[in-house]
Amino acid sequence: MSPRHCAGFLFLLAGAASGAQGIEALGSPLSALDRGLYTCAGTSVNTQCRANGKPLEHLGLPVLGVTLEYRSELLNRTTVLFDEARFARIERSLTARFGTPEIHDEQLRSGMAGAFVNLVRVWRRDGNVAMLEQYSGKITSSALRYLTQDDFRELMRARDAGRVRGTRDL
Repeated sequence: MSPRHCAGFLFLLAGAASGAQGIEALGSPLSALDRGLYTCAGTSVNTQCRANGKPLEHLGLPVLGVTLEYRSELLNRTTVLFDEARFARIERSLTARFGTPEIHDEQLRSGMAGAFVNLVRVWRRDGNVAMLEQYSGKITSSALRYLTQDDFRELMRARDAGRVRGTRDL
């Protein structure tokens, strides 16, 4: 993975809409993270950092939260949570910037909500992935993940392993 390519990809994504805040580049060292902006917990091998309580924006939209995941002291995944109502706007913005995404829709199951389709869109560039999913953790939030190609494959394998008769729990 080239940190230069990662930073370039994320810079292009952050610039997809006006008013977007920058995010940490994949491959960035944990030691460079501004600990005044994030609270971190974990081991020396895996560390998760969550943005502190101040209001955040990404792609010109307010976000519900940002999580940075470090593996061996290097950032390998960023997850930005949005209100689910913003999914279509984010998808249009990224599609306008990067073209038609790969479609990885999946069947989900969530308690009283029953079974439904989770829209999942993927854009690839320079060995990195931007993954947008309509429902993440609960039916009221969407997630935009920036991750390496290897981490994307690992994430999708784990999801596939958790499916029962083609359906995954939310």
